[in-house]
Amino acid sequence: MGDVLMFNFSAFLNDKFHSPHEVVRLLRSYNVKASLQEAAVAKWFQRGTVPGAWFAVLLSYLELEEGAPVRLAKYIKGTPS
Repeated sequence: MGDVLMFNFSAFLNDKFHSPHEVVRLLRSYNVKASLQEAAVAKWFQRGTVPGAWFAVLLSYLELEEGAPVRLAKYIKGTPS
């Protein structure tokens, strides 16, 4: 049986944002008025996970910031079975 494919959220967050403050700053720069607090985002960094809906939002705004789709392949660990 092959390895399980995993997305390395910790590496993604650290590469793209460096800190919870930067995540919140990006969202606020696009007038996202959700109740997301920096303390909640800090838990993403601690746990190495991002809730699915927020991940989609982050990818969308990063694409706008970078002017191109966000490249994700380098954050995938493991091999398909």
